[in-house]
Amino acid sequence: MRLLCFDTSLDKTYIALKSADKFLQREIKSDDTNYHSAYLIPEIKKMTEESGISLNTLEALAVNCGPGSFTGIRAALSVAKVMALELNQRVITLNSCEILKAASGCTDAVVALDARRLMYYFYDGGQIELVLKENMESKMKNKTVICDSGVARDFSEKIDARFVNYEVQNYPLAKVMCSLAISKANESDNFKEEFSHEKLRAKYIQTPPVFTKGN
Repeated sequence: MRLLCFDTSLDKTYIALKSADKFLQREIKSDDTNYHSAYLIPEIKKMTEESGISLNTLEALAVNCGPGSFTGIRAALSVAKVMALELNQRVITLNSCEILKAASGCTDAVVALDARRLMYYFYDGGQIELVLKENMESKMKNKTVICDSGVARDFSEKIDARFVNYEVQNYPLAKVMCSLAISKANESDNFKEEFSHEKLRAKYIQTPPVFTKGN
């Protein structure tokens, strides 16, 4: 399958371009001077030129819809929707938690991500839950927890669990995204309808940080 995947919801921007015999990927760290919207489209263009894979020959796009930051999710979904319209392509949607769980290789791991304001996203393979801080111990105790830096900071010394901070792991997230997307495409009974760009929605957006006067 000729597939373009991109993710601006996690700690870095992840982009992958795959065909039957080629695989290119990029990981780009975002900071205050390096925004997703500034480099996502130019980087995709550069990868298509390097690979010789035309966007017109793609069979699908895949994008991470969250959890993640408002800006990151919106950047990826905006690009995905425009490309899908222009190329008449289907968009396979993934979420951050299923990507991280698959990347960890631990089938019984749970995923916990900071949603801010004393709330956390929790995933054990079913639906993603939004959980208050005081209820997290019962969810994570004695588990392997794939998490971000916020969860590691808040709980790693307080709860008896094995915390794995994905931000310091070398997980091949771009490659994992491709594999998950292809699996979803192969499992679909109605690919065109199920992955229509009209169904593309942001999910699980982090609440904005709270700024106090003087910050």
